[in-house]
Amino acid sequence: MVNCPITGSSEHEVLAEQNGITWIRFPASEYICMRDMLTREEAAELQGEETATGYIATYDKKFASKLRRSKARARFLKRRLKSGHRVLDVGCNVGFFVEACRQLGLDAEGIDINPQLIAAAKENFSAISVATIAVEDFQPDRLFDGIYCSEVIEHTVDPFAFATEFFRLLNPGGVLYLTTPSSDEYIKDGKVVRDLSAPDHKLYFNRANIGPFLNRVGFSSISHKWARGGGLQVAARKA
Repeated sequence: MVNCPITGSSEHEVLAEQNGITWIRFPASEYICMRDMLTREEAAELQGEETATGYIATYDKKFASKLRRSKARARFLKRRLKSGHRVLDVGCNVGFFVEACRQLGLDAEGIDINPQLIAAAKENFSAISVATIAVEDFQPDRLFDGIYCSEVIEHTVDPFAFATEFFRLLNPGGVLYLTTPSSDEYIKDGKVVRDLSAPDHKLYFNRANIGPFLNRVGFSSISHKWARGGGLQVAARKA
């Protein structure tokens, strides 16, 4: 049984059936997710070579614009670092954000579970530090002052456990910069109006419940950044 990562409740209702997959909603929080969640191993298999090839082809076509966007986001995070300049990109993909941080003078590194993406990151940006490893298995020699995680949490099978890893890896006072699609983009007047992209996407937060979720993990000082293309961009601090 899947419980709500915001309230801990198991009380839910069926939201929609799409492509043979049942989506459920937790009324108390409006959090939605797949009813029958994959295992972590099954989820990792979805992020295979075919997925990597698609990402790489897309980013190759938009290389300059992706790097510009990453620089803007890196500057946003840098302004919020209270002390130190050590940054981790969780789910670094092909390395744009890590490179953007490096160009801004930050001590950045990235991790991703997909070896093809890490290989592409090293090819794109030879000066950056990246590694193929899951955040749950990552044991750095020092903690970080900032963590960036963009469009990853919606792919996870246990978002609370996943976000707890951010908390573990941050120094006190450290900042998390998290982006993820919003369920409000997919649900209008209580009804699903778009494909929820299961089983690749497994869950969705919205603007109202992402803050309480991060509070439950242990973060405070939650703030929202306007997202031009939609979705959620949230900054939070480890006290």
